[in-house]
Amino acid sequence: MKIYIPTRGRPTNQETLKWFPQWMQANGDVILVIDHDEQHLYTKYQNTPKMVVPEDCIGIGAKRKYIIEHSDDPHIVMLDDDLRFYIRKSPTDWHLRYLESDEYPAMFGLLDEWLSQGYAHVGVSAREGNNRVEDLSVENTRYMRVLAYNLNEFPEDIEWGRTRVMEDFDIALQLLRKGKACKVSFYYAQGQKSSNADGGCSEWRTIDVHNEGAERLHSLHPTCVKVVEKQTKTAWNGLPRKDVIIGWKKAYKEGIGE
Repeated sequence: MKIYIPTRGRPTNQETLKWFPQWMQANGDVILVIDHDEQHLYTKYQNTPKMVVPEDCIGIGAKRKYIIEHSDDPHIVMLDDDLRFYIRKSPTDWHLRYLESDEYPAMFGLLDEWLSQGYAHVGVSAREGNNRVEDLSVENTRYMRVLAYNLNEFPEDIEWGRTRVMEDFDIALQLLRKGKACKVSFYYAQGQKSSNADGGCSEWRTIDVHNEGAERLHSLHPTCVKVVEKQTKTAWNGLPRKDVIIGWKKAYKEGIGE
């Protein structure tokens, strides 16, 4: 399995990368994916392989498509660049602790195993809400920020870059609605320090872009996505924003004809 970390505007703060064990970075398992105009900023990461996308590859959707088209391994995982990973204290205790570096191979090994079992897409639970699920894994539910794909199981007509935000949800829904089940680990979890931090998508993501993305996702999957309004507590100066309620299991049932 190849592990790709698309990044933008964060040459001095690679939160996801810094927690990986050094041997995983050195043997080529972990790859930073860098925009053409920023490659000179990442020279200090000498021990980490890099993939530089061309100048006309703009936006996270285009970057993910480029990764998929140029990966030499059909099993890939794409990570947000500002993540910290967690693990439950035991299989029967939902409380989380930080994942230690020497435990990273087991987590990614689990994702790789699921892909080998025939799942087209798998992921790791978000830290927020992890404690509301007792099971160690759940099929056909939400995943984000950790996107693991078996490219051999992808239908040929999957479309990338159809929405500027929530693009990961669009890909997941396309797969589910084509009958491709997913699996998400709740034994492991991942989270960010903050949403819309400097760098990354924050360079262009405004509340209007976010709201347009919610409406766009609904238009692409009208039977599975409902747009609702929520009050933002901290981001975007507390303005109300549009959010989505997604019927993940409904999408899969559509895909298998139920």
